[in-house]
Amino acid sequence: MAQPLDSRSLEAAPPALNGAAPLTTIFARLRAHFGPLTGPEAARPWWPIFGTDAPFEMLVGAVLVQQTRWETVEGAILRLLASGLLSPRAMAEAAPATLAGLIRPAAFYGQKAAGLVTIASHIVAGYDGDTARMLARPTPEVRAELLHLPRIGPETCDVILLYAGGHPVFVIDAYTRRLFERVAPTLSPGAADGPAPASHPWRQPYETLRRIIETDLHHSLLRAEPPGADQTAALYAEYHAQINEVCVRYCLTRPRCDGPPARRVYSRQEGRESYLGRTDGCPLRPVCGWYRQQRHAPAR
Repeated sequence: MAQPLDSRSLEAAPPALNGAAPLTTIFARLRAHFGPLTGPEAARPWWPIFGTDAPFEMLVGAVLVQQTRWETVEGAILRLLASGLLSPRAMAEAAPATLAGLIRPAAFYGQKAAGLVTIASHIVAGYDGDTARMLARPTPEVRAELLHLPRIGPETCDVILLYAGGHPVFVIDAYTRRLFERVAPTLSPGAADGPAPASHPWRQPYETLRRIIETDLHHSLLRAEPPGADQTAALYAEYHAQINEVCVRYCLTRPRCDGPPARRVYSRQEGRESYLGRTDGCPLRPVCGWYRQQRHAPAR
């Protein structure tokens, strides 16, 4: 387990490219607002686990959450658990139609049900039903393996690797792109696959952005030589969780910069909504390029 990250030292980290709000500053402000969300410092697990097989439950949740709110996924997880199907062996033997009925109304529930049966069968056949054993393989190998399974694309794959397997991969999801495009709009990361339009630097390909962010964080926050994989994974998991929270609460499609935060019932986990009573608005306002631009925009 990585050592707890010290938010008080983050502001002193080197500045980011092109004068944009450093990723270190964004992280420090989020963590000061929401508190630690993952690891030993967290008051409760950010990813609630209800069953006894956390790696497999996380894998299932990562598949189900595609284009679906987490509260819907959480309900589906609880129904699968109550039906005795939240294990690779049981799920591999389940009829897709039965599974589909339990995970509905998750988006594409029929396709996800069939995909989950195939994934569970793969884990049973190759790893005797032990998801953790599969995920313990070297990152490049297990990443390639996961990407060949149905319903698992790069984002879902990296969520599974990071949270269920502890692999040091940064997750690039819609929240990540939205937040960084608003908070750091002038950050123009170089692209190995060719330059993106200057006005849309955060809409570059998935792998390009993943490499850019991982490199930036290695230089600014992971200054050990070389940083351990567990320390790197702990930082990536915490950062991704913080991005998720601020985008669920403040940085919505229609932002709620000045508050109050969206009072969405995000999880049934006790105490999860403890910070919703705050009235000080989004913690990123002082460093958010989008917010500054909107404040100075002429009234219509």
